[in-house]
Amino acid sequence: MITTPRRTAARPQTFADTLGRARAAVAWPFTNRYASPAWLALRLYIGWIFLQFGWRKLETGWLTSDPMGAVVAQIAKGNIPVPFAPFRDFCAFLVDAGLTPLISHSMPFLELAVALSFFSGVLVVPAALGAIVLLTTFMLSTIGTLAFEGRIMLGLALLVLAHRVVGVIGFQELALRVLGVAVERVKALRC
Repeated sequence: MITTPRRTAARPQTFADTLGRARAAVAWPFTNRYASPAWLALRLYIGWIFLQFGWRKLETGWLTSDPMGAVVAQIAKGNIPVPFAPFRDFCAFLVDAGLTPLISHSMPFLELAVALSFFSGVLVVPAALGAIVLLTTFMLSTIGTLAFEGRIMLGLALLVLAHRVVGVIGFQELALRVLGVAVERVKALRC
């Protein structure tokens, strides 16, 4: 009878093991709760930018005028070159439908809503997706630049990729609880 434990030979590390470890290391910030402070910092930074965007639009009279209308009309006429030709047709549709004042008046509030979402941690992923659409529109209309809006869009894309942990530090859990209680009370009233 053998009384000492047998040692098994160490299994040589394969390429699949190395690849699995590398994948886990890359996925860690996007899946681990301990990475939440980094995502909070990015949320606050981008939220601050959108707060400034929205607030400046409110200060400069976007609710009393139609600044986007002039730009969209110039794009529709072909006076401003755009990198994506169908965008010109879309702008012509907006001008013909008379939607440019609605866009100008709603844009500051959309930007402030994105900022509020990022500051509170509630509905961060939908806000990030909406902000990506908003910034893409700015870049297509040549108002924005790839150097500035591109960096913000990269940060927004990272927030979307980190959807599992991006709202860990914030009020999303509280908002979900309050919403759950409200739904239960409404159900109880209907019965």
